[in-house]
Amino acid sequence: MRRDEYEQRKQRLETQLREGIVLLEAAHRQQVRALELVWMTTAEEDLAFSPEVAVRPAAVRSGSPPAPAPSRPRRRGPGELEEEVEDALAVVPESFDRNDVCRVLGYEPNRGSLYRILQELVNAGRLTIQQTGSGRTTTRYSKSPGDFPPPGL
Repeated sequence: MRRDEYEQRKQRLETQLREGIVLLEAAHRQQVRALELVWMTTAEEDLAFSPEVAVRPAAVRSGSPPAPAPSRPRRRGPGELEEEVEDALAVVPESFDRNDVCRVLGYEPNRGSLYRILQELVNAGRLTIQQTGSGRTTTRYSKSPGDFPPPGL
């Protein structure tokens, strides 16, 4: 093996290591997000188990303060989620997915409710489906021109 081959292989291994770390961190974020969603959707907190107590030992070891437990989302009145989604649609890009809507809303609404609202907007011709989602791929939507003017117009 020549020196340049050694350096090239070593560089490739370093690149693979960095890519692996990025993938591992992304997987960890998804697992934490899934755990937070399960936590938010549970009906009642189990009094025998407090997440603050479970987090505290790890936080003490790392020297960082414990992360606050996610608060349970408030129940919205009839039509309130539809209004919030329409307001969010004025801000998202022309081509978007449900994650863009949730990011603008600042919380993750019930998946079925959000899907129903988006489907009603598609049926009304205010949105079109650019790409149908499957598995881990989300459905991509596009806005009909002029239907969701940006705020302030």
